[in-house]
Amino acid sequence: MKPEAQQKMTEMKTAMLLHVPFFASLMLDQMKVVCGKFPDKFPPGNETAATDGKTIWIDEDFIAKLTLPEAVFLMCHEIGHAMWQHMSRAKAYEASGFDGKPFNHKKWNYATDYVINDMLKAAGIGDMPEGGLHDPQFDHATHMGDDVYRKIPDPPENDGNGSGAGLDQHIPAADNGSSQAEWKRAIQSAADRAKAQGNMPDNLARIVQELVDPKVPWQEMLRTIIMRSASREAHTWARPHRRRLVTQGVVLPSYTGFGAGEIVIGVDTSGSISDRELKVFMTEMQSILDVARPERIWVVPCDAQVHEVSELAPEDDLRVNQPPLGGGGGTAFEPVFEWVEEQGIEPSALVYLTDMYGSFPREAPPYKTIWCSTTDREGPFGDTVHIEISDYD
Repeated sequence: MKPEAQQKMTEMKTAMLLHVPFFASLMLDQMKVVCGKFPDKFPPGNETAATDGKTIWIDEDFIAKLTLPEAVFLMCHEIGHAMWQHMSRAKAYEASGFDGKPFNHKKWNYATDYVINDMLKAAGIGDMPEGGLHDPQFDHATHMGDDVYRKIPDPPENDGNGSGAGLDQHIPAADNGSSQAEWKRAIQSAADRAKAQGNMPDNLARIVQELVDPKVPWQEMLRTIIMRSASREAHTWARPHRRRLVTQGVVLPSYTGFGAGEIVIGVDTSGSISDRELKVFMTEMQSILDVARPERIWVVPCDAQVHEVSELAPEDDLRVNQPPLGGGGGTAFEPVFEWVEEQGIEPSALVYLTDMYGSFPREAPPYKTIWCSTTDREGPFGDTVHIEISDYD
């Protein structure tokens, strides 16, 4: 690294520790920062900064030319992308499309930059470098990247910004990036440290509250999590394909993604679940069919035991043909996971619709688990999405 770049990086990190401890904590705890020359990360003539949500790459010539307040703004900007999980959400949209249309990655880059830059300017953090995108109509208090994406026009193919927009390049999400739960813990910890130093701007405190206790429509959160799982198409020899092994005696790798995958939906049909909640569950099962388009869905009703299981295809319409949902007794979640194991199914994800009152498996399964909770309770593993039953009033 060039000496002038090294000096600016040192000054920038020191200034963040002193003046923006919230972002400094996230930088130290969650991010890997490297500075140098990275021709594989930047299109010629646009060597600035880039991130995949885990690593931040900074061009040494670019950082050396920035003032100290601009360097601080730039680093906080990159951390903002990771904090809001913009890269993993882009990866999910690339797999599923956006509002029924092909996803425009460059447009997403612009949209998310508008929101982050407005947040940093409102908090008085550093100075936005030349080329940054900002428009007061896209304020961070009332807009998410998704909202801005819907409002701005498609950017031209050749606008001098390569595949990125504004200050930086957005790299596809890192496979080793932190989970949603890990980011929540890191954000809360960073906020606590900043508050202890008496240096936590009010607008950042509000953002932290929204990230830790999100106000994002829960349907959109569920869609993002499912499609993020769907984008990981791979095979593994670590677990042989059980059906082929049992029925044909052939050892083949098992499928670990959605390309030809299956989704299992556990439905809590215990006595604590009302008819209204079951109707909401049915609506969300249809949504999963429409969004994920898996090879098949297994609907597994369960109270303290598994009841009649239904197999659904992507073209099925639950509004016309509703699967049986027997139950009404006590609550245990283990039987659904045991049923998956007994059937030799290798699901891309197991989605469990429940009020979260019951006994859980002692260990997490080797596949993605998404708990759709009608209460404020969290699952012991996997992701938890809180269903707002009032949304259906």
